[in-house]
Amino acid sequence: MAMLDRDRVRTVLVTGANSGVGRAASERLAGRGWHVLMLCRDPERGEAACRAVARRARGPEPTLVLADLEKPDQVRRAAGEVSDRLQGLDALVANAGVYRAALERTGIGVERTLAVTHLGHFQLVSLLLDRVRAAEGRVVVVSSEAHRAGRLQRRPLDEILRGTDGYSGWQAYADSKLANVLFAFELGRRLSDPGVGVFALHPGMLATRIWNGNRDLASLVARLAKPFMGSPDRGGERVERLVIDPELAGVRELYVMGEKPARAAAAAYDRDLASRLWEVSERLLAEAGHPVPQPGPD
Repeated sequence: MAMLDRDRVRTVLVTGANSGVGRAASERLAGRGWHVLMLCRDPERGEAACRAVARRARGPEPTLVLADLEKPDQVRRAAGEVSDRLQGLDALVANAGVYRAALERTGIGVERTLAVTHLGHFQLVSLLLDRVRAAEGRVVVVSSEAHRAGRLQRRPLDEILRGTDGYSGWQAYADSKLANVLFAFELGRRLSDPGVGVFALHPGMLATRIWNGNRDLASLVARLAKPFMGSPDRGGERVERLVIDPELAGVRELYVMGEKPARAAAAAYDRDLASRLWEVSERLLAEAGHPVPQPGPD
C-alpha cells in the first residue's frame, strides 16, 4: 500500500469525543497539532465539545462527525464522510461506550450495550480500515479491566449479543469490554500490514459519565466512588501515548493497563472465541443490510 507524505498533518478519529476520555484525548491530540475528527451522537453536545477542543488546537480546527454507533446506517454514512475527506487516517480511537441497567435492544435487535461498545466499533473500524492502512496508522480500542468478568463462552454468541439469554446490566458491560479486547486482538491477527498497530487499553478507574442515569447497584457504587477515581484527562493521556509513541509502531495483540503492558484475561486469548465473535458480528450487520469488508491482503 502506498505511503503517505510524512510531513502532512496527522489525523485521528475519536468516538465518544464529547466527554470523558474521548474529549480528553481529543484535546491533547489537537494540542499537538493533529486534526481531530470527533465522532459524537448528540449534535448539541458534539458542537459544544468541538468548540472547546478548538480552543486547544495548534493545527486544524476539529471536525464534528455525527453518528449513533447503535445505528448501522449512521455508522456507514459517517465512515463514508471520513473516507471521502481523507486519503489516510493515522489513528482511530474506538472509545465510546454505554451502560444500561435494564435490557434495551437497538433497531436491529442487538442488546444496546454490546451494540454501541462492540458492534458499532466493529463496523466503523472495518469500513475505515483501508484509510488506517494507507497511513500505517493505529487502532486503539478502549476497553476496561471489567473485561475480566466477561463470560462470552457461556451461551451462543447470537443469544448474548441479542440479549436473549437472560439479562444483567453489569454482565452485558463486562461482556462488551471482553468483546473489545477480542476484537482488537483478532483484528491484529487478520492484518497483513506490518506497520499498522492495534491495541486494547484499560485507561484506569476514571470519573466519567458512563454510570449516570442508571439506578442499579453497580451504577450507585460507581457514582459513590467517583471522588476517589482519576480524572478523565489521565485516560486521555494514556490514549495519546498509544497514538503517538514511535516505539509502538506495528505492535499488535497488546493489552495496556494504564501505562504498562499487562496480561489480559485468559478468555481474551481464545482465538476460536475471537473468530466466532468476528463472524457473528459480520453476520448481524449483513442481515441488517450493512455488510462490512474483510481486512484482506495489503
